[in-house]
Formats: sequence, structure tokens, C-alpha cells
Amino acid sequence: MLNTFRPLARNRDFLVSTAGRCASRFGDEAAIVALTLRLQSSGARPYVVAMLLAAGLVPMIAVAGPAGRVADSVDSRRVLVIASVAQACCCVPLIFVHQAPAMIALVALLGTGTAFSQATWQALIPRVAGEENIGAAMALQQAAFTFSMILAPAVAGLLAGAFGTGVPLALDAVTFGAMAVAALGVRTRRGRTEVPGAPPPERASGWTALRRDPVLAPLILGLAVFVLLGMMVNVVGVFLVRETLHASAAWYGGLEAITMAGLAGGVLACGWIGTDAGRPWAVAAGAALMSLGMLGYGIAPAVLVLVPLSVLTGVGNGIVNVCVSTLVATRTEERMRGRVAAALGAVLNTASVGSLAAGGALAAVLAPRQVYLLAGAMGCAVTAVLAARLWHGWARRANISFAAERSRA
Repeated sequence: MLNTFRPLARNRDFLVSTAGRCASRFGDEAAIVALTLRLQSSGARPYVVAMLLAAGLVPMIAVAGPAGRVADSVDSRRVLVIASVAQACCCVPLIFVHQAPAMIALVALLGTGTAFSQATWQALIPRVAGEENIGAAMALQQAAFTFSMILAPAVAGLLAGAFGTGVPLALDAVTFGAMAVAALGVRTRRGRTEVPGAPPPERASGWTALRRDPVLAPLILGLAVFVLLGMMVNVVGVFLVRETLHASAAWYGGLEAITMAGLAGGVLACGWIGTDAGRPWAVAAGAALMSLGMLGYGIAPAVLVLVPLSVLTGVGNGIVNVCVSTLVATRTEERMRGRVAAALGAVLNTASVGSLAAGGALAAVLAPRQVYLLAGAMGCAVTAVLAARLWHGWARRANISFAAERSRA
């Protein structure tokens, strides 16, 4: 496995870009915690918190088309620096604003900047890492992002408790500055820096490219369903642990950390998958692990049983995320990668926004165990469909190959 990651350890541009993006991801997670605490302390209702979370996602859906086109046609360094500086400027008023409408509007502007920067980074990383290292690059970056997301809430809570919620937001502004510096430091570029004589930009949209691919289309639809299911059960997770199983708040926080640790393990394990042929089957296996984990949560008799189930769910989540991201990169034409990345982000963010409504609605009529059992059953159904689709495709290719061999004989 070390041999898989060794080329990236010597790749200066990859290390610089990963460090900058991790810093920004850390700052974003800290800012969300700070803003949520600020709303809660001001007496805001839960639906206002949901609106704040949705405000960061909806712009990424709305501007997916323009963000993808910009990522594929404009100098990547220019896009990343402008987006990062603009987001840093949006963070500064957030330090001082306490009115919910203004906070939501500023978060929406941050989400708009993220739509452009995320599509550009996603399209740039395969070129930075090299086509032969895409799988390892996706695994390492996702692992680094996971550790940032584990650390950020704790740091944000400590800073907010000691110095107020403005300090984590100031930290977020600084991390956007760090991402701008990283973008300036990355020598690899794409967009209008293409060599003369290169083919003209493909006019097809990212949506079209995803929809036409016989492997990516079902996998991305399945991933969107699992994003919906995962965030849906997150709404009731605290109630299952605290009220149904009568465990402490420390148990709830510990299980979240264990899930993230499992996710990091699943992400790194994907570095061993060296070809696209095995990645769709790995996605199906990861989906099965997540489904079994959710079913287990629904029938667990004691909180201690949730420990291995959290590991199982996290590992499956990590495998699915990295393998799908890698397949999207490897199966997409290089000059289309920005549009495809933006389209993928829009699909997954739509599922996330939908889950905010679905989770709240189900929590109002079903017990926490029932929500987990429903999500697990739906996950098993989706996994079965994916596996059947993969088996059908494999059998069809095998029959074609056998027929071709017989005809040559």
C-alpha cells in the first residue's frame, strides 16, 4: 500500500493542494458549528438551523452548470484564487452579524463560491496526480478531509466556549486565505492554459455525460440514495442513543468519532483497488456494509453493540465515496471533468437538501429504531439493484467475449 501512495508523497503540487483544501475544509466545519451555536443561543427554532444548512447547499445546485463551464474554460488558478478571496471576504461580516437572515444570505454566498472552487479542484486533481494515480489521490485526499472533519467540531466548540463564536468564523476566513495561497502555489493548471491545437471544448453538459455512462449513471443514483438515507438517520441518531438506549452524551459523541475513524479506514483501503474493473463491485460491497449497519442500529439491544456497527457503516461510507469519485474522474474525458464534477455535486447536494426535509418528517411519525430499519431496508434494496446491474453487465461482456472467441476459432 505504501508503494501505491509513494508517488504522491513526492508530488509537490498534490501536497500543496491537499494542505490548502484540508485547511479550508477544517475552517468550514468549524464555522458551521459556530453559526449553529450562535443561532441556538439566540433562541432560533430548529427550522432556522435547517435553513442555514440548506443555504450552503442550494447555491451549489443552482449554479452547477455555470460552475462546471467555468472550471473547464477558465484558468484554474484564477478561478481558485478569486473564489477563495471572495469567500474570505464573506466570512469577515459573519464574525459580527447575529441576525439570522443576514447569516443565511452570507452562507449562501459562501456556497456559491464553493460551487466554483470545488468543481475546479475536482477537475484539476487528476492532472496534478497523474492519470495512473487518480485512485490513490482520491483516497488520500478523502482521508485527510475526514481527519479535518473529526477535529474541527471539537476545536470550534472550545474556541466558541472560550472566546465567543466570532473566533471560529475568523479562523474560517484565514483558512480561505490559506486555500488562495495554495492555489497560487500549485504549478499545474488547466482551463485556458491548454496547449495550442487542443480540441475545442466539448459542448455536452456534465449531466449528459453522467447520464450516458452505463457504469456511472446507476452508481451515482445509488450514491445519491445513500446520501439521503445517511443524513436522514443522522436526524434521529441522537434520539436513538440518548432516549431509546439511555446512553450518555459522551457515548453519542464517541460513536460519531468511531464512525469517522471507520470512514477513514475505508477510504485508505481503496488505495489497494488499482483498476476500474473492481471499483463498481467495491461500491456495491460498501453499500451493503452501510445497509447492514443501519439495520443493526435499528435492532441493537444496547449501546455497546453500536460500536462495531459504527465501524461497519463508516468503512462502507468511505469505500463508496472514494470509488465513485475515482470512477467519475477516470471515466470522464479530461476536458469535461469540471462540468461532470459540478453535476455530481449538484446531484449529491440535492439529496442532502431532500434529506433535511425527509428526516424531519419521518422523525415526527416514526420512532428512531423504525427510521433506521426503514433506511436499512431501502439501502439493501438499492444494493441488490446495483449488484444485479453489475452482474448483468459482467455476464453480457463475458458472453460477447465468448462469442468473439468462438467466431475466431
